[in-house]
Amino acid sequence: MQKLLIIFALSLFSVATELAHAQPPFDAAQVFEWWDDGIITAEEADEIFSRLEEENYDEACLLAEVYAQEPCIKPAQSKSAILTGSVQKVPTIVPHGNVSWKGQYDSEGHLKKHREELQLQFYYFRLRLGSQELLSYRRDNFEAYFGQVSTLEFHSHIPLDTLWGAALLYPIGKFRLGAFLDTSKTFNARVTFKPNRENEIGATFWKFSDAGAINVQARTTLGQISAWYQFGQDRPLVKIQLQSEKKHLSWKTTAYIHGDSLPLGLNLSKGIAENWLWASQTVNAKWPEALNTALSAKVRVLSPIASDSVSARFKMTLASGTAHLRPSLSVTCIEASNNCNTTEWNGTVESAWEPFSFKAGADLRYDRTNSAMPPKIELGASYRSSHALAKLSVAFPKTNPSKGFSVQNEVKLDNDWLNCNFVFAFKKTKSQSFKPNFAHILTTLKF
Repeated sequence: MQKLLIIFALSLFSVATELAHAQPPFDAAQVFEWWDDGIITAEEADEIFSRLEEENYDEACLLAEVYAQEPCIKPAQSKSAILTGSVQKVPTIVPHGNVSWKGQYDSEGHLKKHREELQLQFYYFRLRLGSQELLSYRRDNFEAYFGQVSTLEFHSHIPLDTLWGAALLYPIGKFRLGAFLDTSKTFNARVTFKPNRENEIGATFWKFSDAGAINVQARTTLGQISAWYQFGQDRPLVKIQLQSEKKHLSWKTTAYIHGDSLPLGLNLSKGIAENWLWASQTVNAKWPEALNTALSAKVRVLSPIASDSVSARFKMTLASGTAHLRPSLSVTCIEASNNCNTTEWNGTVESAWEPFSFKAGADLRYDRTNSAMPPKIELGASYRSSHALAKLSVAFPKTNPSKGFSVQNEVKLDNDWLNCNFVFAFKKTKSQSFKPNFAHILTTLKF
């Protein structure tokens, strides 16, 4: 515990952040909170963390919406990011970039995993070392990559394995041609047609050492659909993301569908790989003129490859009120296949008075066979400004502090040269004394 506190003190001494590039839709603190509340499992949390570390934020959002059944809202581009983007249009010959370190500690204060990374920008070139070894060149829709080429560089809607090789993308009018070759002689050739900013369709042929495949993906204002077919397999893998948003009604459909055997070259999360059907549907209705009242219905459906069973979970949420006082109530059917034998009821009240915000909530799980369990009570407060964030939450799982409680704290500060985010949690149970539960540290130095 002393080791963890020393780390915390050193972090606070040097904490500061610079939000200069694309920001994730949620941070590690939110994932830890879902896991600590029992909303997602440890494996599901690791799947989300993996996508965040890859900077594949679209896939991280998809996982969060299905596993946690929580909305994933991408952050608006900050003023600093807009200014940075305008500067990058006229590249400088002066090298600039950042070096970062990220680590996760377990309940014993041991470093569970860590990552170091260096990113260097020079003219139209970018060098990345650490989690990904990659040299890239981007100019006027022309792209060239050498090193570990990943999903983002391939512009793939479906997550791909990271491959060592060289990739080239060359624009010709409304078309874009591309090719890739790696050290194991894996090869691809692609063509993309983009008539306007909203619509795009492309096809890629893949040749692996012992298999061939074709990938087709299309994007419109309604969403994206992709299909990957490996020659010789019984069915293709299909990924669907469709959505529509109107003033009073919006909906979103997400699904992965595939056969018993998975194609080569894909980097699917474990939950998606184990279920031939992995899908969710969300419908939201809102009335801005009536105290911004919102009603949402969400359903998650999973069907494992190993059995013929189907698992379904339903969630209904109602929220109404102003920013100063906004109560909400949600009810979740944990498993529909057993006639919703177990349900979870959650009520929260949020109040925001800039720069402060407060939250109080109660979570009750009801089992028709074992009656109701003691509710979990949670209290939270946060301070947020353009350069700082401090957040504290205290939870009492058994409503009685003597039987157990947990504390989670998050600290962010920022300036123009250092980025740091620190999340830590302590926990006490009836059988164990107050001790650290986990810690997450991210520090980035900009130059």
